[in-house]
Amino acid sequence: MPKQRRKLVEDAGILKTVGVMMFCHFSVMLLCINVMFDLVAYGLPLLILRKFGIISSKMFYRWTSCVINWTTPIVYGIPMVFSGTRIFCNDMEIVINLKSENSLLLSNHGSRVDWMVAMFVGHLKSIGNKVTEQSRVGFVCEAVIQFMPLIGWYRKFVCCDIFVWRSFQNDATPIRKNITRFHDASQKRMLFLSPEGVVVDFDEKDEIYIKECRAFCKKQGYAPYDYVLTPRYKGTTCLLKQVTNSEYITSICLAFVKDGKLLNCKLLSSERVVPDIYNLIQGIWGKPVNIYMYLRKVSVSLHSFDAKTVLMKEYAWKESVLAECDNQLRRGSIETILFKKFHQLEGDVKDVIINQIIHSILILFAAIYFSCLVHVIFFSCGLFIVISLVHTFGWFVSSTSMESVPFETGVKAFITFITKFKERISKQI
Repeated sequence: MPKQRRKLVEDAGILKTVGVMMFCHFSVMLLCINVMFDLVAYGLPLLILRKFGIISSKMFYRWTSCVINWTTPIVYGIPMVFSGTRIFCNDMEIVINLKSENSLLLSNHGSRVDWMVAMFVGHLKSIGNKVTEQSRVGFVCEAVIQFMPLIGWYRKFVCCDIFVWRSFQNDATPIRKNITRFHDASQKRMLFLSPEGVVVDFDEKDEIYIKECRAFCKKQGYAPYDYVLTPRYKGTTCLLKQVTNSEYITSICLAFVKDGKLLNCKLLSSERVVPDIYNLIQGIWGKPVNIYMYLRKVSVSLHSFDAKTVLMKEYAWKESVLAECDNQLRRGSIETILFKKFHQLEGDVKDVIINQIIHSILILFAAIYFSCLVHVIFFSCGLFIVISLVHTFGWFVSSTSMESVPFETGVKAFITFITKFKERISKQI
């Protein structure tokens, strides 16, 4: 897997690249401004009211669910609606069932926008011809996300996600407490996680980890996985507290297809692309991403759950699904034939537009009321510049975009840069 710099925009010259990236940065800036407004205007007051015991935990979770439903169209609007991104699933009944109760979704981790797909699905008011309730979606995600400006803070303080350090001894107790708090408050949610735990990019350490996963497969009697990493099964058992029975545990395999090619193809392939927010937004300029959700129920006993056996079996299935997709596409099969049994999950474009307009009006009125309109304009321009610089710096250092949430490309690139710098210094000493 040779290290190579990924183009910011595929098949584009300098002028088009600059134009597309400016639009992408502007879109991310809009996302940040709107989420920041909702965090300050709604999330912060609810946190204060709960802190001083003015409202109960049950009311806090109920009202934050309303806030999340209000913010969600802002999050996925441009990346997943206006960009032309389309989402399909192979079984609408499973999706409808998952949205009706506390559920557990176990997904592969071939992109940095899995969470956005889950939020989109949870927010849908109808699937096919059936009306469904909007579902709160929670995530089990790496701890560093909670420190990311704005979106990370929103997910921590409003969404109350589960943040893990990938150490079962440290993570088990917070996981159990988080699930218990939601159950005690009678607040249903779809809990989404990727047992792989990490997204591998194209660095030397990533290639080493991929090979370690392949070696683990052989040791466990499985053929080495080419398309997925081995799942991290320790700690998964305590997540079973999320559901009342195994009917609400579902295995998900996400396939990302663009221009007739599988983006999350073989891990060691130089053609592999790790889709992020920027990849989705760029679809508005042509060649949008199609996302296919393969779902199947996980039949297990909640009382005698062998996490390693179950997850390895599910990942062998995901491996076969992605391999078949890749092979069919490489043979020139048309997507409509390959995925003819899939059903499109359509977002409400009108709802997204109205939501964005109302957000803009509220921000404008608030700025005028507090006599800070000029400051808001300057802040927005400054934020646009910061987002542009941070992302470009991250892409330059890491050779790829890693934007699951705003600023992540730059922050992770900075951490990598500092780590490698310290290693060089230690070697010289």
